[in-house]
Amino acid sequence: MSLYDEIDLADLQRDWARKREAMREILKRIDPRGLTRPARDASEREWLRERGEGTFLESEECAIAARAYYARKYQRP
Repeated sequence: MSLYDEIDLADLQRDWARKREAMREILKRIDPRGLTRPARDASEREWLRERGEGTFLESEECAIAARAYYARKYQRP
């Protein structure tokens, strides 16, 4: 008997369903309008548009700030 024979997938699926429902409740309280992020690659932007996602405004200023932040945070000694 292997480890996989002992896994109850029904319990796992119920856990996932419960977590998805909890996430839906949390997302109802979040309004992403007006939030910004660094600009995406054009193909990623198109993929998100097709899925109806990608509500963040893209800004090159965000990209510049993110690069500066990570350059400071992860300096090599």
